[in-house]
Amino acid sequence: MIDQAIYRRFNHTVASCFVIYFLFPEYILGFKRVSLVIVFWLSILLIEYFRLRGAFVLDGMRDYESSRVAGFVWFATGTCMILFFYEVGVFPEIFAVSTIIMASLVDPLIGEINKKYGNLKGFIAGIIASVTIYQLIIGVFFYSLVGGIVAVFVERPKFKWLDDDLLIQIFPILVMTLFYFSGLGPDLSVSLEGN
Repeated sequence: MIDQAIYRRFNHTVASCFVIYFLFPEYILGFKRVSLVIVFWLSILLIEYFRLRGAFVLDGMRDYESSRVAGFVWFATGTCMILFFYEVGVFPEIFAVSTIIMASLVDPLIGEINKKYGNLKGFIAGIIASVTIYQLIIGVFFYSLVGGIVAVFVERPKFKWLDDDLLIQIFPILVMTLFYFSGLGPDLSVSLEGN
């Protein structure tokens, strides 16, 4: 029998593969690649609609997700928002890639540490891991620290109709982008090629 918690955490980490999107050409079969994002997101919503209607059961669902939107939908929504806003020029590429990877790895890490060692250690591990991941990809400590702290703080509160799988992606990238475009943060190369 599959351990459902481990299965969930594994699936969460696999979501870092979404960054393969940045390797796709701008046009695929005559369509802009952002079309893939829209089709993928609509597919996730369709799967979730039928799951909530009882058409099938997915492994890894928490008990409370039987009657409300599942975490994977919130995560996919956050990732699709990041990719869409990257395509329209809102989010810099380096922030988009690093945030997707950070969220896919740090959120399950926090959950596992919280379960085994308590919330304080989960919080500390989350800060260390998120800052480290951002630093490895972005390479500018100011943004790594800001992004990491914001990510872990917005992951903490639990809401019934809003999930941390969305918040842990959208808030850090928004804050880092605001610092960057306002000129309050240090300059950096915003493409992966420059880092």
